[in-house]
Amino acid sequence: MPDRDLVLLETVKTHRARLVSAFLSGELAERRVINDNLRRLVGGIVLAAVLSAVCVGFSFVSAQLGNQAEQQKQQQGLGPATGPVFASDTFDRTVSNGWGTADRGGAWRLSDPATGYSVGGGAAVLKLSSVPASSGSGSNRLGGYLPGIEQDRSDVTVTVEPSPALKSGGSVTVDLLGRRVSSTQDYRTEVRLTPGGGTAVSLVRVSTIDQGDGPVQQISTTVGQPGSTDSGDQPIPVSIRMQVIGTNPTTIRAKVWTGGTEPSDWTVSASDSTQDLQRPGTIGLLAADGGGRDTLSDLRLTDLIARTAP
Repeated sequence: MPDRDLVLLETVKTHRARLVSAFLSGELAERRVINDNLRRLVGGIVLAAVLSAVCVGFSFVSAQLGNQAEQQKQQQGLGPATGPVFASDTFDRTVSNGWGTADRGGAWRLSDPATGYSVGGGAAVLKLSSVPASSGSGSNRLGGYLPGIEQDRSDVTVTVEPSPALKSGGSVTVDLLGRRVSSTQDYRTEVRLTPGGGTAVSLVRVSTIDQGDGPVQQISTTVGQPGSTDSGDQPIPVSIRMQVIGTNPTTIRAKVWTGGTEPSDWTVSASDSTQDLQRPGTIGLLAADGGGRDTLSDLRLTDLIARTAP
C-alpha cells in the first residue's frame, strides 16, 4: 500500500516548484512563447551575421575585380600599345619625290614641294635642307598625313632621327598629329630635337575657334631632357608616342624616349574640350628646321604605327 504521507510530500514539493516557476517566469504558455521568441531572436542574429559576411565578401571581391580592371586599363595606356592597327608604314620601298602609299592608311598627302620628300632604306626622309629656312613663320615646314581612316581614340608611335648635320646650337621641331581634323584643326605633340638626343616636349592644340591668343595654343607644360654630350656626330633616334582619346573632354598625352625601352610614365598630358576638335580625325607628322646654324638637318622617319587606343 502506498505511503500516503510520502505522496503528499511529493505533491506539495511539485506544486511548490510550479508556483516558483510561475512566479519567476510566468505561466507555462508564456514561457513557451518566450522560448520560441528567444529561438527566433538567436536564429535572426545568426542569419544576419551570415548575410553580413556574404555582403562584405561580395563587396570585397567586387572592389578587387574593379581595381584589377582599372589597373589593366591603366596598364594598357601606360604599357606598349596593343590595340587594333588602323594605320602603319614601315617605309619598305623606294620613292624619289614623295612618300607613296603607306602599308595601311592610304597614300600620303604631303605639303609642297614634292622634292622635299623621299623614301629609301626603310625610312621616310623630310629634306629640310632643301627648303629655305624660315624667319619664324614656319614657312619651311614639311610633312603630311594619312587620310585613310579617322579615329577618335588614336595611339600613335613613330621614331625620328635628325641627320648628322644637326650640330650644337641647332634644333629640329617635329609635330606628331594624333588627331588632325583639318589643315587648321588638330591635337599635336611638339618635340624639339637637339644634338645628342636632347628633347623638349609639349602638347599643342590648333583650332579655328578664337582662343584669345591665336589659333595655336600650348595645353601642357614643356618637359625637357638634355642630350648626351659624348654622342659625337652620330644621330640618336628618338621615339614618340601620343594618345588622343575620346571627346568632351579629350585626353591627350605623350612620351618620348631614346633607346629600346619605352618608359612607363607619360612625359606630358592634358585634357581639352575645344568644340571643333571633339570629333574623329586622321594622323600625320610635320617637321621644321629650327635654324641656329649654317648646316640644315634632314629628318628620317621610321616605324610609324597607329592603333585604336584603349
